[in-house]
Amino acid sequence: MDSISYSEEYRQLQMKLNEVEKENTLLKKKLEEQNRIWDRRIIAFQTINVGLIIFDDNGVIRDINTCLCDYFNVNINQVVNRNITHFLQQEDRSMIRDHLNHIKTKSGLIRNVLPLTIHGRKHYFETQTSQLPNKLGFFTIIGKITEKFEKEREKEETRKLYNDFFTEALDGIVLWKETGQIIAANSSALKIFESSEEKLLKSKISDFIYKKDSRYAEMVMSLYYKKSNREELMFLMPNGQKKILEFTTKLHSVEGLNMSIFRNVTERYKMEEELRESKVMFENIFEEVFDGIILWDQNYTIIDMNKAAERLLNENKESLIGSNLLSYLPSAKTIGEDIKPKLLKLKKDGQNQGLYTVKFLDNREYTQFEYRNKFNIYSGLSITTLRDITENAVLEEQLRKSSTLNVVGELAAGIAHEIRNPMTALKGFIQLLEDGVASQENEMYFSVIKSELTRIESIINEFLLLAKPQAVQYVKRDVRQIMNDTIELLHAQAVLQNVQITKMYSEELPTIYCEPNQLKQVFINIIKNAIEVLEDGGEIAISIECKEDCFHIAIRDNGEGMSKEKLARIGEPFYTTKDKGTGLGLLVSYQIIEDHQGKVIVDSELGIGTIFHIHLPIRRESVD
Repeated sequence: MDSISYSEEYRQLQMKLNEVEKENTLLKKKLEEQNRIWDRRIIAFQTINVGLIIFDDNGVIRDINTCLCDYFNVNINQVVNRNITHFLQQEDRSMIRDHLNHIKTKSGLIRNVLPLTIHGRKHYFETQTSQLPNKLGFFTIIGKITEKFEKEREKEETRKLYNDFFTEALDGIVLWKETGQIIAANSSALKIFESSEEKLLKSKISDFIYKKDSRYAEMVMSLYYKKSNREELMFLMPNGQKKILEFTTKLHSVEGLNMSIFRNVTERYKMEEELRESKVMFENIFEEVFDGIILWDQNYTIIDMNKAAERLLNENKESLIGSNLLSYLPSAKTIGEDIKPKLLKLKKDGQNQGLYTVKFLDNREYTQFEYRNKFNIYSGLSITTLRDITENAVLEEQLRKSSTLNVVGELAAGIAHEIRNPMTALKGFIQLLEDGVASQENEMYFSVIKSELTRIESIINEFLLLAKPQAVQYVKRDVRQIMNDTIELLHAQAVLQNVQITKMYSEELPTIYCEPNQLKQVFINIIKNAIEVLEDGGEIAISIECKEDCFHIAIRDNGEGMSKEKLARIGEPFYTTKDKGTGLGLLVSYQIIEDHQGKVIVDSELGIGTIFHIHLPIRRESVD
């Protein structure tokens, strides 16, 4: 091989270098062109007015364009390198996984609807996905939110919801035309109208109206004026059954059709009617029952009371409602008969009962009630019932006293007969002894013996008065004179006891038909008892006045007074508070006043004194 000169070799190298430079220039131009194409692609990727996403086989997002970032108001760094399932709700993730597996096995452009959730809000997109060459991943074009799709979806959901509501509703739903012709009805409507679907769709709603009267006409006019209404009417079913239906109607409600929703309220109406009748019956019973009824709440506030309670308490209902029951009720005659402790214990006991003897402010006499209390009978309300048994109690007391008087009378007759004869003999022999052995030393003993014999004789006379009726002659007398004679008779005893007797008589008092000696005996018994009570002295005030058709005689002392227990027994046979008393004096006095058709009322308070009130009628004619 011929040797090559250095110059030739240089020339060849220079030619190769030129070729390389040309090739390099061409490659550079080609690279610049490719860069310009890439830049244009990037610009197009970022500026195109549709969303673009590039993600790999695993669903990891590798790139996203500006349009989609701006639409979702996110930064590219918040999206890139995150799996696309991160932007789907849990229930939609299985769908996107199935979609990824599908596009891996298919070529070409694959369309789908993608539900993406950004910032907690769900968006629906139309997507077109294709594979990138060389298995570089997938390229997806995402269009803007498809409003049509959302509207169709909402419409479908609304249609499904409406169908569910229409089909499954418990109320009857009927769609009808302007002519009244029924177009559709659910199963509940078929049950209400007791009809098959075929028959019902051939009918009009007006065919079922039981009574097309003026009220029905007004209802129809109101419906077409207001476009909707809510009413109740009686409907007649094909089987002849009558039903009261509550219905709501709205015109042009569904696709131009009118809709009525029906509910059978016949049973409810019957129950309400029964309830109203029961309420009226209860109110009538409550108001007309003979026993007084008081309703009160947990704070003892009076809520209601019936007419009998108004009559028994002598109060108006309106003035007592809202008052406190414990504060209103006065204290009983005795502690054992007080109703208030029983009311306070009612919550614990549940119910209780007893007797309540009380004197109201406007009444001078005691009233005796039989009461029953029951706690929380209804809705926090408790009840107290009162029955006036005063008359029964008085009759029982009179019967008891009458029985006692009969026994006392029989006893008195026997005792008086057996004692009077020996007493006559004793008095005679004492008189003989006194005449025979009279001396200054024995005079005191004889005086004591005669005094005690006189006292025994007085007791025998009281027995005899109870033992047999006395022939009484009633005459006209001045009651003031009888009282003055009595005071004069007891004046010496009053002075000895340091008791002052004061009198206060009304002027121009009428005369009274009476038995003077018996009235004097009554006055003696009461005034003498008062003097004996005032052991350390005191005052007795006597007043006589005329009130309406009766005399009122009051004898007051300022002694120690009596307890309610003792006061309740005053006038009983053989009951006395004195050491040497027999208990017959007041018994006889009560009997005398009762024979005069009067009454005796005793008021007494410990530490203040006692008042005997004697009420005697003014007689125009003598009593037989």
